[in-house]
Amino acid sequence: MSLTISIITFFFIFIFNAFTEEGSYELSYVGSHNLSKVNTMDGTVTGGKLEGIAIIVKSNGKLYKAGQNFQNTCIMISKKESKNKNAALEAFCESTDLDTGDKTFSYNIRKEGTADSGSKGRGKQTIIGGTGKYKGISGECTYIVKYLPENKLTTVGTCDYKI
Repeated sequence: MSLTISIITFFFIFIFNAFTEEGSYELSYVGSHNLSKVNTMDGTVTGGKLEGIAIIVKSNGKLYKAGQNFQNTCIMISKKESKNKNAALEAFCESTDLDTGDKTFSYNIRKEGTADSGSKGRGKQTIIGGTGKYKGISGECTYIVKYLPENKLTTVGTCDYKI
């Protein structure tokens, strides 16, 4: 009986691991933004849309390949108190694989820098799901964003994922 339970347990662990993909990738992103800012009693609130293209520059795993492109759209809000030099930024993003149309969804948090031209900072992105070949994906990324003149921005990041 014990041998049968061991064999069944091994079988289910093997099957589960056979369908689990884990990996990592590095990306580079270039985009633009359409942000608006309002003053508050204690600082400013900035919000709006970020759009751009990401390219996978390095990959370890089967799901992502170097050279793969994604169109990204994010809605963000940034709150900056007048006594602080940094803002608290949150963004929800949708990334579309330009080859397949499949999507991933993420939530970003950044507490360094602002959304003003010349500002930069590190942040954390949490991958919270996807469609098509990305269905069931989860993971975390660290990134550095830099806001440039004329409403442009760049980002580089490293992500770990599992599906």
